[in-house]
Amino acid sequence: MATDAQRITQRVPGERSNMPVIALVLGWLIPGAGHAIQGKWMRGLLLFVSILGMYLIGLGLQGKIYVPNTGDILDILGFIGQLGLGLLYMLTRLFGWGASSVTITLGDYGTKFLVVGGLLNIIAAVDAHSLANGRKAS
Repeated sequence: MATDAQRITQRVPGERSNMPVIALVLGWLIPGAGHAIQGKWMRGLLLFVSILGMYLIGLGLQGKIYVPNTGDILDILGFIGQLGLGLLYMLTRLFGWGASSVTITLGDYGTKFLVVGGLLNIIAAVDAHSLANGRKAS
């Protein structure tokens, strides 16, 4: 039976890249870009389409865009989730989309789409970092 130290040395990591931080930041700013710069075009394209789709559905359903200056813990958590959208969140704040309060039930669903899209983008960016770091084999 192998010990923990022997199991760790037996792992075969993926190819290590010299740009794990770039993959993380670029993957956060532009959904799927962290995978695309590593040559994983299909995975990057699927992530881009799915996250952009969730973002557009959320805005189409009149979802609320959270801002960081409220004192409510749920608003702060929603802000962190939506901040995961990267440049999409920044564009939304710049143009003032989603600034009105939710007045219909569908707006609440739209808000959830925006938050989940941001969280999915964070997971994708961390995955791109793990691929570039060699911790995860493609």
